[in-house]
Amino acid sequence: MATPHFDVFISGSTGSVEDWQNAMNAPKSELPKLNDEQKEVARKMGISQEEYARGVLVGHYGENRQKQRGEKLGQRIEEILAGLGHTYELEALLREGVKFRWVARIKTAQQPKNVAIGFELADDVIDSGTVQDMERLRIMMLEALGRKDLLGSLQ
Repeated sequence: MATPHFDVFISGSTGSVEDWQNAMNAPKSELPKLNDEQKEVARKMGISQEEYARGVLVGHYGENRQKQRGEKLGQRIEEILAGLGHTYELEALLREGVKFRWVARIKTAQQPKNVAIGFELADDVIDSGTVQDMERLRIMMLEALGRKDLLGSLQ
């Protein structure tokens, strides 16, 4: 996958069951080094530093997985924006786990715009990328960017 022209940021917990299984089976050599604060938290929680480190590893796995998903979503958004001309550019994607959405920051000729994309649509676009899913995303983007004029007879 080519290096994206946009940044992907992850907010909120992202660990899955698979991430937990991978972290629990990871060799000790792959565990992250804990800083003093993390060691103190482990002590206060009454768990071993290894167990705490495995929890940290779960977070790393989840964040990396979500960044990859964000890059795929961003590529799809860039495909849509490419049809609008050079005045539209995806600058960043933020995964807001608590709000169950991705927020795309789009540079426009006037001012940057933030477009919220719910997890359901984002997952459909990332996982299957059907024509129907891409069309739903395209319509959402055009409406959010004030380009309903490009929707044509779909209204």
